[in-house]
Amino acid sequence: MTVPPDTDLPPSPAPAPVLRRRRRLHPLVVGTIAAVIALAAATGVVALLTPGGDDRVVPEVELRFSGDDQDPPAPLVGDDPTGRSLPQGNFSMLAGGLGSFADYRGTPLVVNFFASWCVPCVAEMPAFESVHQQRAAEVAFLGVNLRDSVADATALVERTGVTYDIARDPAGELAGALGVVAMPSTVFVSADGTIVATQAGELSAEELRARLEALFG
Repeated sequence: MTVPPDTDLPPSPAPAPVLRRRRRLHPLVVGTIAAVIALAAATGVVALLTPGGDDRVVPEVELRFSGDDQDPPAPLVGDDPTGRSLPQGNFSMLAGGLGSFADYRGTPLVVNFFASWCVPCVAEMPAFESVHQQRAAEVAFLGVNLRDSVADATALVERTGVTYDIARDPAGELAGALGVVAMPSTVFVSADGTIVATQAGELSAEELRARLEALFG
């Protein structure tokens, strides 16, 4: 039908607004985004915590645990290592060169962890030297300097006058392998390389003599 040109037409109704529903992200997509963000954050943290250039810490301990068929995993820090064999492998000596626990096989061994920043460690070192002088023919002594610079460790050894062997543990790998959680700590080892007892905390000369007598006669 033709509408006369002069006829007024009612205005057309305005189009209804189009309501758009928000699309929810699929849980898998959300998880993927979260993982990417977490990875980026972790990468940033590692970059901040890892020294660069020539200042990077180079591990000075290479350890593995002895076993019948295969090497068992190293214990977590804080695990009681009693009954385990000492780890195999080499570590740096304060005087230079490399040493290993195998060097002491055949003789009972006292392993004492110490550091220049540990006041009780410094206090007990002359006592350990005194007992070492008395029992050197029957029991070997090995000091392990933990997380110190060579200069600080050397100065401490000279100041306390200890003469037994000193190993270095700048990254704490030996301490972790032997379950050290407190300083000072002492590990008593039988002649066949088995850990027979541990002691956390300072020992006097009398206490150390008593422990050696009870363990090794």
